[in-house]
Amino acid sequence: MSDTLYLVDKLAEKLDYLYISLGDFKRVSVSEDYKEKSIMQCVHEKINGGVPLIGVGDIRTKQDAEDTLTNAEIVTVGRSLIIDPHWTSKVLEGKEDTIRRVLVDQDREELMIGNGIVDFLSIMMPDRLR
Repeated sequence: MSDTLYLVDKLAEKLDYLYISLGDFKRVSVSEDYKEKSIMQCVHEKINGGVPLIGVGDIRTKQDAEDTLTNAEIVTVGRSLIIDPHWTSKVLEGKEDTIRRVLVDQDREELMIGNGIVDFLSIMMPDRLR
């Protein structure tokens, strides 16, 4: 993690923004010295506002997005939008209870989700496929 933070510090001097994609926005480092905070929080503190940080990692709910924004200036949503392309509007309209949370085989045609994406999703989120 210390090597990562060194690299982040150097990159922040040259970039317009930094995008950090974690499997889970709450993920902590395997390094013993960095287990107290999430990786995203460590990176955010390191760049200290030098460039905007874009965070992503298993954002499923409005609360997840808000939690991510405590350590990033921008949040991106990926897998949840694949399962429900209307995720954003449902969150903004207060209709989170209508968000599609799992992808069932019958929905693949409607959503135009091919085998390549399904293979990716089966690795990244097998618990959300039915």
